[in-house]
Amino acid sequence: MNKYGLTAMLIIMPWVLLTTEVNSQDVEEPLALLLTWQYDPTTTMTVDWQTEEDLADDGTIRYRELNERTWRSAEANQLAFPYSDRIIHRVELTGLKPATTYEFQTGSFTRVYQFRTMQEDLNDKPMVFATGGDTRHRKEFMLNTNRAVMQYDLDFVLWGGDFAYADGRADRLYRWYEWFEANYEGLITDEGRVIPIIASLGNHEVLGGYYHRNEARSWLPEYVQNDASRNMIAPYFYTLFAFPGQPGYATLDFGNYLSIVLLDSDHTNPIGGKQAEWLEKELRERARRNVTHIFPIYHVPAYPSHRSYTGGTITNVRETWVPLFEKYGVRVAFENHDHTYKRTHPIRNGEISEDGIVYIGDGAWGVNTREGNSQDEWYIDQFRSVRHGIIVTLDNETQDYIMVDENGEVFDTYTNHPKDISVGHRTED
Repeated sequence: MNKYGLTAMLIIMPWVLLTTEVNSQDVEEPLALLLTWQYDPTTTMTVDWQTEEDLADDGTIRYRELNERTWRSAEANQLAFPYSDRIIHRVELTGLKPATTYEFQTGSFTRVYQFRTMQEDLNDKPMVFATGGDTRHRKEFMLNTNRAVMQYDLDFVLWGGDFAYADGRADRLYRWYEWFEANYEGLITDEGRVIPIIASLGNHEVLGGYYHRNEARSWLPEYVQNDASRNMIAPYFYTLFAFPGQPGYATLDFGNYLSIVLLDSDHTNPIGGKQAEWLEKELRERARRNVTHIFPIYHVPAYPSHRSYTGGTITNVRETWVPLFEKYGVRVAFENHDHTYKRTHPIRNGEISEDGIVYIGDGAWGVNTREGNSQDEWYIDQFRSVRHGIIVTLDNETQDYIMVDENGEVFDTYTNHPKDISVGHRTED
């Protein structure tokens, strides 16, 4: 059981999948493959692979350090893919070496893949990841951006919701199959290294989009804050992505240099109340430990580029979470949902300020893009109506951002120095 009190069968994090047709037991690849972390990215890796329900599979993963002679093995748990005849085989590998490449085989399949554990610190090399959201209106859109960000030596991908646009519905199952195909075809290196995925949810993962606000609707079952209820109202997300699991928001720590805070912007949890109390506790702890890089990621933006600045959920995010970001030293937050690209000016206390927070993103990885909101331009520094991924490079002092469109062309850059912050804006209180 990990620190969130979840079993390995129910939790797992970023993943990547692969998709091919399986016509017999003697095949090279499973239907889909997804990698993520449940707890410590430096010493663990969670691997999911998918098979047809009637395909015999020994449920074993074999793994070893690259160029090592002896294979080790571990047994996987099995989960049913919602509304599908597929089986998910899930296993968490522990006791791994930091900053090490491993190779692995799954079940009865012959192809050998690789993964890489994360480093313990940033002293010897920087970390590089890609972030964005709103990933699949059309498979080709998603695949183009996947391939564009793979020009960089990625450690993982961080996505902020609205993955397959299936809305928790059985009749949209095919959209998840396409999502897995796009990741298999676009997020595995030529050497076979699978890029892990870290994921937080959006409205298109959930029946009704903002489920906790829909309890009065007779056609929706009663919502309860537990795993059974969440698996009913967001069945794909809470089965396919084991992390963050219950309660639907969580922090993933990479050593003491990076914390990624996954938040739920009113989809299966209210923005305020328990989630806000938890968020303040998490940010206070990381400020106390002086973690260099702290990134909240969530779906609905506080500073939208397409929707109205006064929208209900948007205002709630801005009034509830943003003061906590400002209090505990966040320098950049990742936002999604609007199907555009935006980078704000640094903002503090509702005004442009040199020591403020920059809000980046707005979710246009693999979707039809939208135009900007000309009514509220005061906080927008850069805007584009373009599909894109954001490449983030971290070292001990600096955050570098490179924004690439679906063709791999750089259209914006930004550099931040998170330790350059006024006393009192990175507080333990």
